[in-house]
Amino acid sequence: MTDKEFQKFVIEHLVKLNEGQEKLNQAIAKIEIEHGEKFSALFDGYQSITETLADHSARLQRIEDKLETHEVQIKVLDSTKSNKRKVK
Repeated sequence: MTDKEFQKFVIEHLVKLNEGQEKLNQAIAKIEIEHGEKFSALFDGYQSITETLADHSARLQRIEDKLETHEVQIKVLDSTKSNKRKVK
């Protein structure tokens, strides 16, 4: 192989490498954009679920508080009813 043939060979392969690198850079950019959109959607979904869970937890706490109050009221009514029976 002569010097000129070798130079031509090297130049052709460098051009191919540059073209391949450019395609790779474009593919990476495309992947980054697509994944960025997907991560954004996932984060929005996570945020929505977290807010719903917090709302449900607050509602459950209010229900439990009411239940406690009702239990106390029932005990008071039962004891009052028992006392009235004893008096008769």
